Parts: sequence; structure tokens; C-alpha cells
Amino acid sequence: MLSIREVDRLRVLGEPNKKTGVRRKVGTVGYALFHPTELRLVGYSVQRSDLALMIERKDRYVALDRVVVVDGELHTHGKAVWDSAAAKRLGIDWDKTVAWVGMPVRTESGKLLGTVRDAVFSEKTGALNALGLSEGMSRDAAIGVRDLSVSMVRGFDGEVVRVSDDAAKIEVDGGAAAAAGKAAGVAKVKVDIAADKATEKFDEVAVAAGKAAGKAAAYARDKAKTAANSKQGKKAVSWLKALKDEVVDAMGDPDEKK
Repeated sequence: MLSIREVDRLRVLGEPNKKTGVRRKVGTVGYALFHPTELRLVGYSVQRSDLALMIERKDRYVALDRVVVVDGELHTHGKAVWDSAAAKRLGIDWDKTVAWVGMPVRTESGKLLGTVRDAVFSEKTGALNALGLSEGMSRDAAIGVRDLSVSMVRGFDGEVVRVSDDAAKIEVDGGAAAAAGKAAGVAKVKVDIAADKATEKFDEVAVAAGKAAGKAAAYARDKAKTAANSKQGKKAVSWLKALKDEVVDAMGDPDEKK
């Protein structure tokens, strides 16, 4: 199985030179092209570089069943590989093939589910296996993407890619919000545990601090009482009282008018 994203912009090389064995680059993969009415990819458009960097050249078309991915390149093989010869052999018209990537996707009842972002298909037959939808880069990154099995895909109806109504029930997956949700759950548990431990620790510290404060206060009272009752303590108190009286006498009566 291959996906469109895996082959997007790969170099496309032609048949090997009979003398040197070297394959010449024809261009790069442009669009993956689906059959206009069937659920299968039939080939690719091949974008070619401009001649002399000035003259634009038209895209070519290469048949899916005549290419193979080798070391990150698309190698061609066999006959009736290109353009009209390939179209005749496949019984298709390249102008009527459809590039599904970027095409709107709606359910049978008309609900818009986004656009086609990718598709998984058989490398040999092109038969569709799965379809990846997008609702825009920002939304995909934040919420996730929706992937559908081929059983839900009805096909291109000329305007949009139609899918069954059940496709709307498929949940999106892989977005940052989902990952953040899981992370938030884990973080909440850790925060709760840390909070509980912090509360327990705080209570222990508070109790210890209370005991220490009580002891300190008792110690201070005892020391103050001892100091007050000591001989020197009594002398200090008498001296302070005498000093206070002298200061008051020097300042005069605060109620006395001058």
C-alpha cells in the first residue's frame, strides 16, 4: 500500500539508457489522479521544469501500473507508460481524471466533513483502501483528523467526494487537545498529590512553630521574671525610674501654658 503523501513531489525517472543504464529525470509527481467514476487511482501528473528557466512546459501523465517507487524515486517501466498511449491502454481520458486531494468531502445527507488530505491505495492496482480528511491545518493540529475506511467512501459525484452518513460518527484522533487532555489528567493527579503533601507539611511546620513559639514565650517570661527579681535588675529598674523623673522635670508639665 502507498499513500498520496508518500509519492508527492517524488522525482519521476524515465527508462534507463540502453548504453549507460542511467535513467533520465522527466519531472516530479504533481497530482495523484483518480478514475472519474471508480474508487481507484490511475496515474499521476508529472510536472516538468521550464526550458531554459523561461519556457513553461505542459505536464505529462504517467500510468500507475507502469511505475514503481525505488529509493524515494518513481521509476517507469514497460510500454504505453505516458500520455495518450497510456490513456488508450487504460481506456481513460486524462482530462476527466480527478485529483481528490483538496476536494470537499460531504456525507450522503449533505454534511460537510472537510476536504481530502490523503488516500491509501494499492501500489499495483490503485484500488482505494482508506481516505484521510482534513478540517484545516489549525483545527487538525488542535483537535485531530478523521480517517475513513473505503467501505464508507461512495466516490466523486462530479462536485464533491461523497461518503456515508456513518463517516460523521468517526471520531477525530491525534490532535493536541486530546494529548493535552491526557496530560492535564496526569498533571491534575500530580498537583493533587503535591497539594496534599504540602498541606501535611504545612500542618507539621505550623504545629512545630506553635510549640517553638510557646516555648520561646515561656522562656522569655521566665528570663524577664528572673531578671526583674535579681539584684542588678532591681537596680536597673530604679535607675530608669529616676531617669524618667529627671526628663519630666526638665520638660515641664505638658499642660502648663507658657
